[in-house]
Amino acid sequence: MDQDSNNVINELMSSSFLQENELWKGTELLLWNASSTEEFTNGIKNPHDEHLTTDAVWDVSKSKVRNVMDTLFLYNLGDSQDVTSPKRSISDWLWENKILPNILLDKVKIFLKRFQTSKTPMKLYDFYAEAIEFQKQIAAFIKKPIWQLNDLDITERNFQYCLNYIHSDKKKSFHIQIAKLYFPSQKFNVVKISKPKLTDQELHPFLINFNNHLQAEENYSPEYISEVNRNVMLFMKWLADNYATFNEFTIYSIPVWLIERDHIFEYQNHLKRCHLKGVLSEITASNKFYCVTTFFKFLYGNRIISKNIGSIRGINAVRFLHRTIPSNNQLSAFFRTIDLYSDDPEYDTAFFGSLLHLGLRFCEAERLIWDDINFKASIIKIRGKGKEEIPVPLHLPEKLHHYLESLYKIRTHNASVFKGDLSKSAFYKKMLDKYKCFAMISDWAFPGGLHLFRHTFITKLSFKDNVHPQVVKRLARHDRLETTSKYLHRQEQELNDAMQKIDSIWR
Repeated sequence: MDQDSNNVINELMSSSFLQENELWKGTELLLWNASSTEEFTNGIKNPHDEHLTTDAVWDVSKSKVRNVMDTLFLYNLGDSQDVTSPKRSISDWLWENKILPNILLDKVKIFLKRFQTSKTPMKLYDFYAEAIEFQKQIAAFIKKPIWQLNDLDITERNFQYCLNYIHSDKKKSFHIQIAKLYFPSQKFNVVKISKPKLTDQELHPFLINFNNHLQAEENYSPEYISEVNRNVMLFMKWLADNYATFNEFTIYSIPVWLIERDHIFEYQNHLKRCHLKGVLSEITASNKFYCVTTFFKFLYGNRIISKNIGSIRGINAVRFLHRTIPSNNQLSAFFRTIDLYSDDPEYDTAFFGSLLHLGLRFCEAERLIWDDINFKASIIKIRGKGKEEIPVPLHLPEKLHHYLESLYKIRTHNASVFKGDLSKSAFYKKMLDKYKCFAMISDWAFPGGLHLFRHTFITKLSFKDNVHPQVVKRLARHDRLETTSKYLHRQEQELNDAMQKIDSIWR
């Protein structure tokens, strides 16, 4: 171990250091002592093994981790700090690069032109996307190539056909405006076709209790709870349809104490058959079964049923989803786009820079306050997923240090670094909309939304020499290596290069 590694624990624990850095109080120290290094290397190094190839695992020092994080991303912003370069409008970019070349209906173009100056860029993009879908529907209905469409093709009959596919408020609003454009004297009944929601009157009474538990104690979102309700009620319907025992009951009144483990086993087989037939994906089948088993575990835990019939092994599903990770050049393009098109470039650069350079989850960025950042010591406290009360201190990478310091100079009126006074949902929508605009202009086609930056951070860490899995896991703030492995992505060329290295060993 180098000299820095030997001395760092003394530096961190010295009273003078702690007095100067109040930020460390109440935090979980990591990385810089023998016990944490041992945790990193657990399962890799035999304590009696002195082989040279494994000695490097123990050399996890403060300076090495600092260097890794400072050099993790080497993208170039070019002349992005040139204050003389004029700001560009996202709405103007949309008009020139998307609307003019792709919208073929003149009246729709006029409608979108009004939006260009009166609405937000994201609102303009939403209506542009609806216009593209509208053109596709009309072309498919009249069996005509899209590029040959014109305003004469928008007849009452064709428009009425499109009204059968209104499944969102955005689509409804768009069609109301289109009706005014093409048929000003006509009245159309533009109605959103909504997916029916289960009300309390349509839920099993014990499922309502489970809902309250998920909301109050587990803090799950309304969307997740709604999905649980639907899956459990589908199970109840399946019971009523397939077993004479439950024929005399409605799906809302089935006595849960009559349900046996064999019923759940057979439902598991039913879901597996649905997957084999292509009706359900493997992950969907797995999630549906998980909702059912957790419901019955809840019933057992609350002594509503006498047997723990929910303790059944779930449906295995491959949950790794390969992603293409942006290159340094693509990251450069994204941050240059922010500088050229953002109406608040210091804020947006600091926010997206935090997601990238620290691999922040959205919830971690939302919780970040200025008191969590010590610019002098280059330390930042991260309040992780489910661990708000145990913040983890990390080194503040150089680029991110600059981004946040620039933001701090102009925005200190609020204790929150990013969220401000917005609600969590409003803040998420605001930043997701910004991401979509910047990604579109940067010609990004990566799926994953804001979480893409976390995947990029963890994948890039895994490429670094002598950065072992346990170090990646800790810097990613994961509890299990299995979770970390889902964030590691390799491109085809990288895999080919690795295979060639293996082949060369045997030549």
